Amino acid sequence: MKIKKLLIIFCALSIFCPFSVEAFAAEETRKVTNTMTADDIRYNVNTGDAKASGSVVIKREDSTLWGDEAEGNTEKEIMTLRGNVKGEFPRQHVTLKSESATWTGDKSKKTDGSVEAFGEVLLTRGEKDRLNADYVWWQVGSENYRARGNVDGIMENRILIAAEASRTGETFRASGVRRYEDLTEKFVLSARSVQGRFAKDGKTGNEILQEMVADKDVVFDFVDNEGMKSRVTGDKAVYSKARGTIVVSGNTKAVRSDGKTVTADTMVVHEDTRLIEAKGNSKIVFIVEEKKREEPAAGAADGASAGAGAEKEAADAETETAGEKRPPEPRPTSSISDREKEWVEGD
Repeated sequence: MKIKKLLIIFCALSIFCPFSVEAFAAEETRKVTNTMTADDIRYNVNTGDAKASGSVVIKREDSTLWGDEAEGNTEKEIMTLRGNVKGEFPRQHVTLKSESATWTGDKSKKTDGSVEAFGEVLLTRGEKDRLNADYVWWQVGSENYRARGNVDGIMENRILIAAEASRTGETFRASGVRRYEDLTEKFVLSARSVQGRFAKDGKTGNEILQEMVADKDVVFDFVDNEGMKSRVTGDKAVYSKARGTIVVSGNTKAVRSDGKTVTADTMVVHEDTRLIEAKGNSKIVFIVEEKKREEPAAGAADGASAGAGAEKEAADAETETAGEKRPPEPRPTSSISDREKEWVEGD
């Protein structure tokens, strides 16, 4: 039977050493007891190297990481866990699951360090927020993160599906954006790259999107003031909360679910009214329903058919004599692409 081993590390060697800064820049530090337990632990007191295997548990105050094995160095303030890794950070209401994770301390003591997670990463915050990716770096106790590989997340009424995403302070960036949905502003967007800025709402305390720029292959979906699905496409889109507009430019086209299309150099979508303003070389295409033509009476139809038949025979004879065939009549073309048609006819 294996004996459970316990390793106690103090702040001087700890990878989780916190900090406190008093007024007048007078820094004070406190010693915090951190523990690592496992079935087997090997620790070099001279170098700080540590290696553990079997039911590894690392604790720092109320934060905990679990894994099958771990290794690292206490002097360099770094520890890597592998196998069935999970973590809990109660102060931030955050949980973590991944194949492996590296917990690195901050030698400047300005933060609580960072966690890098690899392989089927799931980071959750509270009951609703989550972030899935192949790789996630998170600065403990902050909003800062970097994620790449199959990024799929829900964060404060925003849905993001992308190849890569990151956030530093109020600024966020993403590339290969397949879907960015703002449930508050009620719009959906995709583009090759997106960057923007958030700010706290003074009344609710919730984060509100203040500005955003989407670049290349922009597709902007929303529901207009008549309840119609509308899609605006272009090379670039600029959103401004202050102006209450989304400006789309470059090869710009708008398609509504009733088949109406508009092309222009630039289109401005007004956030409050959901109206589209087309500027420069504007063109609108719309479909109207016409009453079917009435069929002629039977006698008139027979006479017309006979006359038409005679004319057709004469024309055919003339064509055969000339040895030529009539060119086919041109087919009417649609103003929307097959992909747009599928979107218009979809639910």
